Amino acid sequence: MKSITCPFYTNSKRCPHRIAFYDSRHRISFQEAEIRIRNIARWLIMLGTKNGDRIGVLSQNSIEYALGVFAISRIGASVVPLNLRLTEKDWKAQSALSRCRMILSDKNHHDKAKLLGLPVYVFEDGPETSGKGKVEKVERFISESIFLDMEASLIFTSGSKGTPKGVVLTNGNYYYSALASNLNLELAAGDCWVLSLPLYHVGGLSILHRCAQAGASVYVSHGFDCKEVNSLIDVSKISHLSLVPTMLQRLIESRCDKPIPDTVKVILLGGSEAPKILLEKIRQFGLPVFTTYGMTESASQITCMSPGDPAKILSTSGKPLKYVKVRIVDSKGEDLPPHVEGEIIVKGKVLFKGYLNRDIRAGWHDGQWFITGDKGFFDSDGYLTVTGRADAMFVSGGENIYPGEIEGEGASYPNIKACAVLAVDDTEWGKRPVLFVEPVETVEFNEQDITAYLKTRLPRIKIPKKIISLNRLPRATIGKIDYTALREIYKKRYSS
Repeated sequence: MKSITCPFYTNSKRCPHRIAFYDSRHRISFQEAEIRIRNIARWLIMLGTKNGDRIGVLSQNSIEYALGVFAISRIGASVVPLNLRLTEKDWKAQSALSRCRMILSDKNHHDKAKLLGLPVYVFEDGPETSGKGKVEKVERFISESIFLDMEASLIFTSGSKGTPKGVVLTNGNYYYSALASNLNLELAAGDCWVLSLPLYHVGGLSILHRCAQAGASVYVSHGFDCKEVNSLIDVSKISHLSLVPTMLQRLIESRCDKPIPDTVKVILLGGSEAPKILLEKIRQFGLPVFTTYGMTESASQITCMSPGDPAKILSTSGKPLKYVKVRIVDSKGEDLPPHVEGEIIVKGKVLFKGYLNRDIRAGWHDGQWFITGDKGFFDSDGYLTVTGRADAMFVSGGENIYPGEIEGEGASYPNIKACAVLAVDDTEWGKRPVLFVEPVETVEFNEQDITAYLKTRLPRIKIPKKIISLNRLPRATIGKIDYTALREIYKKRYSS
């Protein structure tokens, strides 16, 4: 079985005093990180963890959590990060489906973790007990190697439009994803990536792997906080950020037109399509933004912009990275030419092992190409534009309607931050679109004005049946619109 040496072990020898992790109170060198990873690994073994076990984690971001991810891999186990936005019922179901041996938590979530019916241990308390008695006996179970084919994590997708699925990712998926991203974005020793995405999301976990492979530092944030990020930017402590459009919008607004210094090399922007007004601000301020497209099933990135790409292609998601291939196909699986929309399918070393408790190749084309469920097209230069979910398309009056088109035009209206479209039942047309808008601050909109604007940009059949203004659109994981919550809002307002 192919393996690599754990990058923390390697870095502890090559650059022992370089900073691996830090937060507002702590600084951890690679040498200390390796020691603490081994301590956590010993502790987990002494608690009964075996090769192939799964360990649930219910915790906010922390250095201990980050170290625990690598300690779990070093003993051949797998991490099941539980989404803090979910309920006790969801956590219990996911930990049961995963057959977790135990739950690791921080102190703040210990009481909630105890309700899940499994042994619970607190990160901050555990490793101190690892030096008693059995250390020599368990040491042989801790490897400096990480086996690429072994399961590294089981992540349940957000499920904003359906039932969450358990995505099984291997060490190799993370390894090749990190190599490809680092090669493209030129991440190197001396750089620092702020971990503002949660570790229960593949975007957060992938930051750990990229920085470990590059020998770069991670600043661990408990969550995205504009004040904290601005402070780090202004004292030149961070070089890389991963943000979703709502985060970047808030960051720009909070700086009040104050420029971002050149010490920030990369702002990786993904998670959802960026509104046109945000893209205009990026171009206006000359921000080092790199748009990207990825998913949990690909261990994060599939395509990304590269250094030197012109600002005009910010509306795309860049080109395919190394270790992944992308095709645009029609309903028969045949390749489509540039500028023709079709379904996005992918294959490569970054692709997941399969879904938990499902046929390993269900949803694949020719047994090799994963059908993403996303629609898009390549331009003549090979840049990918993602136009929306294939399953989001609905038929109204015999016409195919893609919500993303309406959302994009709605977001171009002045003073609108974000938009979302639902398809609702209609006795005359079968389905009709309803547009939800999130205005800038306290701006009020006249529905007739927006409708008149959209009539100049969309065919009549695509004009929304209703336009609903909300102070804030409901969001699921890392800023993605929660369409289930929107549907509940619509039902309450228009139950008849």
